[in-house]
Amino acid sequence: MKFICTQENLNTALSYLERVIGRQSTLPILSNFLLEVEKGRLKISATNLEIGIIAYIGAKIEEDGKIAIPAKLLSSFIHNLPSGDVLQCESDSEGLKIESASYQMKIKGLDGKDFPIIPQYKDDYFFSFPAQELKEALSRLLFCVSLNSARLELTGVQILFFKDELRLAATDSFRLAEEIIPFIQPGSGYGDFLSHNSSLTIPANTFQEIVRVITPGSSEVKVALQENQIFFEIDGVQIISRIINGKYPDYRQIVPKEFSLQVVLGKEDFQRAIKIASTLSPYASGEVTLAFAPEEKQCVITSQSQEIGANKTILPMEVLKGAAPLTIIFNPRYVSEGILALSGEKILFSANDGATPAALRMRSEADASLTDRYVYIIMPIRK
Repeated sequence: MKFICTQENLNTALSYLERVIGRQSTLPILSNFLLEVEKGRLKISATNLEIGIIAYIGAKIEEDGKIAIPAKLLSSFIHNLPSGDVLQCESDSEGLKIESASYQMKIKGLDGKDFPIIPQYKDDYFFSFPAQELKEALSRLLFCVSLNSARLELTGVQILFFKDELRLAATDSFRLAEEIIPFIQPGSGYGDFLSHNSSLTIPANTFQEIVRVITPGSSEVKVALQENQIFFEIDGVQIISRIINGKYPDYRQIVPKEFSLQVVLGKEDFQRAIKIASTLSPYASGEVTLAFAPEEKQCVITSQSQEIGANKTILPMEVLKGAAPLTIIFNPRYVSEGILALSGEKILFSANDGATPAALRMRSEADASLTDRYVYIIMPIRK
């Protein structure tokens, strides 16, 4: 194999692939990138057998071929070269030689025939997400995913499919986030797909890689499904992932449809109060108390420890619904992370009592649809 490419193009492609390397130590071949020529382009692949990523770069192809090259060594060398360099690359039976105007390296490789086959999707995609909206949505969802593999389905993000939109949800059983994302344009195969699939659960790691590949210039993320694998394509980069088997909890059964108390709080003040209260929470069993007094239009946030001390913050609030006082105890980290996920200057807080889920939403008076698009559900600590 022999080709010429730029440092920028090769470095960008390798940066998309390198994070899936090294998670599988039992097969040495998986610590390599596969470099090969396909239809006059340089194709670079990486996989850990759960996620596969394929990227293409423009290159002047002089000879066909394929070779597997140690990923960390290749990435490190290419990353440290000057960005303007043009690279002359040539492989033989022993490895890959890379030369630029001032730098040269020979890296020993393996036969590309031993590299696992990564399936590719080449038909019309079923539908596509708006890339920037998906990236923003995932930033508000992924922190809710469970890290405990004992319940494998909770380590993923559930996608619920509807005619004109999708709903993405993530939960660790203590809190849950859901966001509605519209389609750009359903593909020709989406109707048939929808008749056989109402939901899928995708590993959180897959979505983390998608977030990394989406650039400010990305416009859409194409999606297709085939033989228990899901295919994503962003700007010519394909990400292939397994689907998590197992029944995802029907979270809609536990989310209240109505709330007896609804108040509006300033986001910045609310976040500050929770942070201050959390300085004592390690000594107070990780608890913070929110006491809502609708008649006084106040929310009193407290934390205390008999050994250390106590804290109290009084926040003004706008009451939209409810007149009865309500006291709820939460894990402050869960509240703080939910606040951070919300955009805007105001937060809509909704609750019924101290034992059932409460909800945080962005409060948008200008566009009510923004309020309904994302919801963060948090379970209180029961006493």
